[in-house]
Amino acid sequence: MLLVCNESIADGYKSEAQRSRVLSEAWFLSNAYCLACDSDKLTATRANTKATDFICPSCRQCYELKSFRNRRRQTLPDGAYESLMGRILDGSAPTLMMLERNHEWRIQSLTAIHHLFLTPKVIEQRKPLSPTARRAGWIGCNIRLDQIALDAQISVIGNGKPCEPRLVRSAFQRFSGLKEIAPSARGWTTLTLRIIRSLNLNEFSLNEIYAKEDAFSTQYPENNNIRAKVRQQLQVLRDLGYVEFCGRGSYRLLI
Repeated sequence: MLLVCNESIADGYKSEAQRSRVLSEAWFLSNAYCLACDSDKLTATRANTKATDFICPSCRQCYELKSFRNRRRQTLPDGAYESLMGRILDGSAPTLMMLERNHEWRIQSLTAIHHLFLTPKVIEQRKPLSPTARRAGWIGCNIRLDQIALDAQISVIGNGKPCEPRLVRSAFQRFSGLKEIAPSARGWTTLTLRIIRSLNLNEFSLNEIYAKEDAFSTQYPENNNIRAKVRQQLQVLRDLGYVEFCGRGSYRLLI
């Protein structure tokens, strides 16, 4: 895998934004591989395809590329709110590929944000553009990376070094079971997993999860029976093979 971009590709562009788009997309097309299957090639989609820049020709997994320079973000600006929400709710949300490079156009990191962790609760609607704007009334969105479980973040390149593709694919495919949960309900499952991770314990008790009740209530203020919902989600995670019930309100994290 080549970890430097060929800047000559963008010689005909003056805009920094255009240069960044052309260089990052060219690098990704030449070096990226599918995380969901064993295909070593991805195909670029047509210009202006909604919420997708690349697609796997074998399994049709979609990817959306985000490129930035030496900057990690908690909130990631994205395109039209309705378009992304529609993709999430119909089960076709793309996996986000966050490409980080330095001023010399050397790749520092590439991180995948698993598409099954993109739920309605992590999408933030922006204010409509003003009436005087060229696209007056258009509504964009932000992706709240800080609200997504760390399990969703899969390193493809870290600290300027490629990760072993076999291990990357294994980490990605570990969560394929989440697709059995409706996108509208999956937010509860991924939130529960995120809160379990926040305990930093391999074994935990139901009471320790109950102690995080406020975190659930913040995300789902309309729910008046948080503890029952938490117990339900622990059963879901157990059925997926992500946690094990050890008896007497005790659980073990298996992933």
